[in-house]
Amino acid sequence: MKGRNAQVTRLYRILGILEGAPHGLTVAGLTERMNERGFEVGKRTIYRDLEALQAAGFPLDVNGKSDDQAARWTLERNMKVGHHLALSSRELLALYLARSILAPLKETPFYEDLASTFAKIEDKIGVKAHSFLQEMANEFRFEPGPQWGLGLKPEIVDTVRAACSERQILSVEYNSVSSGKKGPRLLGPHFLYFAKGSLYLVAEDLGDQKLKVFGLSRMSDAKMANESYEGDITDPESFFANSFGVYHGDQAVSVKISFLPQIASFVRERRWHQSQQIVAKSNGEVDLSMDVAVTPELVQWILGFGAQAKVIAPENLAEMVRDEALRTIEIYGLDKRRAS
Repeated sequence: MKGRNAQVTRLYRILGILEGAPHGLTVAGLTERMNERGFEVGKRTIYRDLEALQAAGFPLDVNGKSDDQAARWTLERNMKVGHHLALSSRELLALYLARSILAPLKETPFYEDLASTFAKIEDKIGVKAHSFLQEMANEFRFEPGPQWGLGLKPEIVDTVRAACSERQILSVEYNSVSSGKKGPRLLGPHFLYFAKGSLYLVAEDLGDQKLKVFGLSRMSDAKMANESYEGDITDPESFFANSFGVYHGDQAVSVKISFLPQIASFVRERRWHQSQQIVAKSNGEVDLSMDVAVTPELVQWILGFGAQAKVIAPENLAEMVRDEALRTIEIYGLDKRRAS
């Protein structure tokens, strides 16, 4: 890692080391600890990093002359943002580094509140610290991902959010994709779930007493009923434990997919599911195994790799992928014949 990104990584680690050293460290001691953690740096680099942090307004003190070998550098544990909030220096830097992750929420009712929160923090920490943190954050870029989905009504989002918070039964008009029918539903709300540019509500359908996923973009109306929801609230980790994406699957099966060498490193370097196991083969291929429910979302994900991926098990998943691929071929075949 070179350049500014390397400096950001060093500064973050220096702050962490100093936070854990209440009596401070000399530059020599700090250099030694940084090298123990895999950073090949000398004292001059550490001096420059410390001075950069100090100039930016981080609460660094030095006992003695800064260029004295025996001088000890200490870091005040918390930076006060207000009367009731204190953040450590690392927490503040991490917050700014992660700020761009919030970009997909730009068109949501929440984004204005987020912007207001950062404005309050910036007002308290001062111009120097703000400029420094912003400069550091600009060195990191996160893939923006899908933006907030179209068709979400702010008033419905607010109503559903309030129902989750107050545990009140929801009455909604819902357009179901699976059944193709639009009609009223009574829901016992559990939690909101943001994924792939859209917002979903995990709730108990009180009509059949099953826990389901509802897209807020398919709600044309939502009202809180004057009745509390008494069901036991599930958590996202438990609910989506067997899922591959937003589609909820009740029963997990052992899925095994083989990937050709051309895509092997891409697959191996990522975490696709908490249960995954990856085995590299002598011919350059990799086998990905995981315990997940077979859902349309899983099928689409496999198809996205084209001929680079082959389902080994289970057989019904292989058939679903094959049938969908054949339908795609048929569509393009028909288009070709029409063009001729």
